[in-house]
Amino acid sequence: MLKKAINNVRRMASHPTLPYYLTGAQDGSVRMFEWGHAQQITCFRPGGNSRVTRMRFNYQGNKTWQCHNKTANDFVFISSSSLIATAGLSSDNRNICLWDTLVSPANSLVHAFVCHDSGATVLAYAPKHQLLISGGRKGFTCIIDLRQKQQQQLLQSHDSQVKAIAVDPTEEYFVTGSAEGNIKVWSLSTFNLLHTFINEHSRQSLFRNIGTGVMQIETGPANHIFSCGADGTVKMRILPDRFSPFSEVLKNDVKFMM
Repeated sequence: MLKKAINNVRRMASHPTLPYYLTGAQDGSVRMFEWGHAQQITCFRPGGNSRVTRMRFNYQGNKTWQCHNKTANDFVFISSSSLIATAGLSSDNRNICLWDTLVSPANSLVHAFVCHDSGATVLAYAPKHQLLISGGRKGFTCIIDLRQKQQQQLLQSHDSQVKAIAVDPTEEYFVTGSAEGNIKVWSLSTFNLLHTFINEHSRQSLFRNIGTGVMQIETGPANHIFSCGADGTVKMRILPDRFSPFSEVLKNDVKFMM
């Protein structure tokens, strides 16, 4: 086990092929390290900036884009590392945007979607279906068809802010997590709700829930779903395969918890 003390780290990302990883902190600093070495390789951005909300590696080098005029909360690569989609808050409600990073910033906006009137918080991409799935502060989940460049579905998925979204590798379903700690599983073909896990990551006090609920969701092979949240736990669930009745296995308890 490797241990390193880095103050106020909020986000991390590992390079897909090289032995490097990034850290993003509450003070806005972004640093790169090599696995097995204590000292940082470089500091891409010092402290004193806005907090880091999301970070991912690409193969194109270092670029900076002003994507939203208030807050940028999340982004995903679309098919390649030159086309990205961003989720944030803009004064004109164009809170989901597509950008081509190979052209100049003045001409890089490919398309903008007016959705999530209080801001988009999280974003996921389903490449086989060519769908963007975004969550908002008021609990809505928006499904955008990239082929048609239009909104396909709008769901009132949660009663509070959508904090995390993950797409199953086979793209049969997607999973959403909210600030109150609930996790929901949705069909990616019909957008129907398949199951709800209540209070999976709600941190309780004597009078109310505290914290920010579900912080991150990841899906893996063989229908594994991992989640972590404000209650300080990491949980794993195994969903049934495509030939099994969905409701049977979903009644089981959490398989793994840290």
